[in-house]
Amino acid sequence: MAHHTKDKGDLGVAKAHADLVSQGYVVLFPATEHAPFDLVAYRDGVFERVQVKYRSVSSGRLQVAFRSFWADRHGTHERPVDKTQVNVLCIYCPETDECYYPGP
Repeated sequence: MAHHTKDKGDLGVAKAHADLVSQGYVVLFPATEHAPFDLVAYRDGVFERVQVKYRSVSSGRLQVAFRSFWADRHGTHERPVDKTQVNVLCIYCPETDECYYPGP
């Protein structure tokens, strides 16, 4: 089944939410879609800003570009992700139905 890009992002965030809750985190969501992160994971007094990416396997790998894309009436736009605004990257892979958290 093909997914629209927004639907893929929403699914990735939902899967990350469930995965983080299963690991004992309290998950918080920003009140805007314009935040540089998708959610915040909280546990043991520590808040972690989490950026979620939905990526399918390509040539046996999950490839992630550190860019944000969006579309509006003026076309499609992209901007690099400011890595100082994110503590954790979560990659949701639909083929494995798993969330991956690559280290530094």
